[in-house]
Amino acid sequence: MKRIFLIFLGGLTLAAGLLYWTLPEQRSGAPVLYWATQNDANKRETVALFQGWLARQGLPPVDLRIDNAGLEAGSPGGSPKVLVQGVAGMGGDLIDVSTYQLEMYQDAGMLMDLTDDAHRGGFSTDMIYPALRGDLVLDGRQYGFPRQSGVDMCWYNRATFERYRLPDPSPHWTWDEFEELGRRFVAATNPPGTRQRSYFIDRVWPPVLRRGLGLSTYNETGTRCTLDDPRAIEVLKRIYRWTIDERLMPTQQEQQALASDATGQNSAFALFATGRFAMLYEGLWASMELRRLGDLRLGAVEPFTAGFRNALAGNGTVAIYAGTRHRAQAEQFLQFLTSKPYNLFVARIGDSLPPVPAYARSEAYFHPAGQRNEWEARKVFSDATREIGIGGTTSPFVLPILAFRIDNENIEAMLTGLISPEEAARTTARRINDEIARRVRQDPKLQPLYAERKKIQEQIDARRAAGRPVPAAWISDPFLLAYYRAQGWLEKEAAP
Repeated sequence: MKRIFLIFLGGLTLAAGLLYWTLPEQRSGAPVLYWATQNDANKRETVALFQGWLARQGLPPVDLRIDNAGLEAGSPGGSPKVLVQGVAGMGGDLIDVSTYQLEMYQDAGMLMDLTDDAHRGGFSTDMIYPALRGDLVLDGRQYGFPRQSGVDMCWYNRATFERYRLPDPSPHWTWDEFEELGRRFVAATNPPGTRQRSYFIDRVWPPVLRRGLGLSTYNETGTRCTLDDPRAIEVLKRIYRWTIDERLMPTQQEQQALASDATGQNSAFALFATGRFAMLYEGLWASMELRRLGDLRLGAVEPFTAGFRNALAGNGTVAIYAGTRHRAQAEQFLQFLTSKPYNLFVARIGDSLPPVPAYARSEAYFHPAGQRNEWEARKVFSDATREIGIGGTTSPFVLPILAFRIDNENIEAMLTGLISPEEAARTTARRINDEIARRVRQDPKLQPLYAERKKIQEQIDARRAAGRPVPAAWISDPFLLAYYRAQGWLEKEAAP
């Protein structure tokens, strides 16, 4: 029996030794970091640039490997693979975080608090666009750093506009001007009695339209969803008219049909290149796709609104997994994202704007070699991010991805004729407010914050009713803070 036990123990020891020596760290001789992101050429070049940067900094090598998260970049739902692995304690050391995902990953306990180290290491929010700092911060704590930043603009194909004798859209245009120009394009490109094959724009973004009327998703303190406001109904009526009555943009079902009918890696871009979409509502990153489709003469203008000029700004963020065994090396990657080589790389390839604003005002950004048709549009994106870009609106009392889904579901129900714009607005607000109440009721940690903000909201409402200015510190919504400032509704602020 003793001999059998020793043989068994020896076998386990040998197996453990083989496992240890086959670990990636042992094979490569350097710490291995896994980055949960898309496995594409730009990410692979980023890995190579990081390794070169480490060498120039005199830092030990790091074996950074891409772990394809399994979903397209920017998917608001996040990757199930990233969530499952993270919650199970096996997440990638670095995690790509897109719109609406930061709160979800942090709520699952997956993200490392970087606040103190970011200030010491030079990758704090002071390095990025002021309007986008909120994208990295929850409850005053920083959870990542951008790999790119920017806003969505309205791209247009000059050749398409010239073909149908349409004037270029105004740089600061209204939704009435959008509607008039769109009608002319649709009438010129879709003969009566034929199946519609061309649309003026691929999509619109409801929050930007609402903001143009001075409306956000929530009130000033994030304690109540305000999408039952008459201004929200007006936006829904416009979206219905543009989609169903005027046919300026396709429905979701028509988008799917167009995708099967188009050529190219991304159907929307292929349709834009051939003139079946006159405009695309996308970020600067779209230039990477458009370069593949020929020598297009590109222009860009800011989103159309009914008054208050604005553009929705956001970051593609890299966060560090809370369970990483290589925190120091992961933080070195975030430091690398502030470096000149990386920012000039982003400027060259056009994957939105470089995360450090100074590089979006450089010659390398404005005039990348061989891309003359992008030069004018690049200035539009850079200027808009600084001048009218405002980060996304969230509430600490509801997950942003859930609020996004509720809003989107009711807009789609309206467009299919199941509910009216008024019903869509009321249902959206009611469901989001029900979720706020449920979450506050079930989470004792949220209750003191909710009670505090409710009191502040009462003070804001009282001051507004009396025509008195409001302290900026009372307003947690980034859009409403910018709107109050523009309207002169804030108490006098100290000079920065």
